[in-house]
Parts: sequence; C-alpha cells; structure tokens
Amino acid sequence: MNKMKKRIFDLTKEDITKISRRDLVDCIRHSEGRSMMVENVVSAEPPFDLVSGAEIAASLGADFITLNCLDVFDPKANVNGAANHQVKEYFTIEELKELSGRIIGCNLEPVPHDFSNIAIGRSVTRETVEEVVRLGLKYVMLTGNPGMQVSQETILDAIRLVREISDDLLIIAGKMHGGGIGNDYNLDIVKDFSSAGADIVMFPAPYTTPGVTPEIAYQMMSAVHENNMLGLLAIGTSQEGAGEQYIEKVTMASKAAGADIVHIGDGGYGGLAVPENIIRMGMTIRGRRHQFKRMANRR
Repeated sequence: MNKMKKRIFDLTKEDITKISRRDLVDCIRHSEGRSMMVENVVSAEPPFDLVSGAEIAASLGADFITLNCLDVFDPKANVNGAANHQVKEYFTIEELKELSGRIIGCNLEPVPHDFSNIAIGRSVTRETVEEVVRLGLKYVMLTGNPGMQVSQETILDAIRLVREISDDLLIIAGKMHGGGIGNDYNLDIVKDFSSAGADIVMFPAPYTTPGVTPEIAYQMMSAVHENNMLGLLAIGTSQEGAGEQYIEKVTMASKAAGADIVHIGDGGYGGLAVPENIIRMGMTIRGRRHQFKRMANRR
C-alpha cells in the first residue's frame, strides 16, 4: 500500500514527518470520519508526572494533538513533578513530536487589532505564523478561547494571512463555542473560508452549544463539503469532562452529521480531557481494533 493512501490511524511517525498538506487532507478523507483530535493546554501541568500531555494524548488514541495556550515565541509544554525528580520543567516542540509520534499543531487566536489581553505569541501575526512554520508544526487552528473576541471575520482575515505565508501548513478554522462574542452559526462565510485557503472548517459538535442539534450539525458539514473542504465538529465547552455516555452520544452524532474529524477539548484534568472520555471517543468512531492499535503505535 502506498503510505500516503493510509488511513489516519495507520500512519507511523515516519509517515507524519514526510506527509504534505495535500496528502494529509487526502488521508483524513480516506479515513471516513475516523480521525480524532485531542487538545492539550501546554501551560498546565499534565495529570500524570514526568510525561507530556502530548504523550498522554497519543497513548489514549489521538491522531491530532492541538497545543492550546502555546506561546510560539517561548514554546514550552510544562512537566508535572519536575522539581521532585530533578528533570527539566518543560518539553520542547521537537521532543513532543518525537515522543508522541503524532500529528501536532497549535491554536493561534485571530483577535481583533485593538485587543491586547493575550500574549503576542498566541495570536495571529505574520511573525507568529512564520514561527509555527519554523517549529515544524503540521497545522494551525485559527479559533478563539473564551473571552478573546474572535469572530468569523477575524478568522477569515487570519486564513488569508496564513495561506499567504505558507502553502504547506494545514489550516483549520472556525469556532467551537462563543469565544467571547456569542455563538455564530452563519454558513454563508464557509465559501469565503474556502476561497481564502482553509482546508478544514470547525463547528461545535451536536449537544455542545445552544441550538446545535444533529440536524444543524449535518447542515454545517454539508456546507463545508459542498465547498470542497473537510469538516471538524468539536467538544470545546468543558463537556469533555462529562460522562462517557455523553461523549459517546456526541461522537456518534458528529460522525453521522458528516464530521471528518471529531475533536475533544482540554477541559478535564491538567490541560486534557478525562482520559476515559478520550478512549471512549476513539472507540466509538473506529472500534476496538483500530483504537487499540492507535494507542499502541508511536513508532
């Protein structure tokens, strides 16, 4: 089998090192809704000592690991228990890529020009995007954490800037929750995201924000696919810390709605979702065979 015809959960670390943006898009599409993204707040201390959040996410079956609250000008992932064990207090991006063996990207927040309550290294500027490329991250997620005043319009401007700087950086764009200005389910802008150069558009998963039913999520994913992009449905409302039955319900509804990637946020313990919930999501979208294989393979 041509390695770039592999499904996402079959990729090895070597595949990921070499894969291009366009091959990655094809790989996700070929996986038929069985791709899982796990978010990780790198400024938090992971729930277990001496291992990175990225390693934990990989061990639980993540295909994509999104580093949240990463300052690209001071890129560190904190360690739990470093002082007690006389090890350094953080992992580098290169170490995260090597130790996890997974596709790693980061959030950059397209805040309004007059918004200053954020470190420059976490926002979208020409310099931060260039640094993401230099760090060798595979993708950038253009979205907003709560209170950051990010809108679909600021995201659209950010897509244009990123694509101007890099043709090989995968762009994921959209909102998983209100992000400080309220929820926005306007689908008219999807075609503009496509024209600007986005690869994947993100919306809230069913049952995560007010009014997003499975039917609405299907409309969202249909609009994305009609514009020749992939769709991601996200749990970003701290419900990633709810029960496993809820996670299973949202995951099934997301896949049925047409999501190419399902996402689970970082609102559990130590900058990650509840470990059992990550496993349950992976088990639900791809079954035990592929889930356990994904958990085991980081070579």
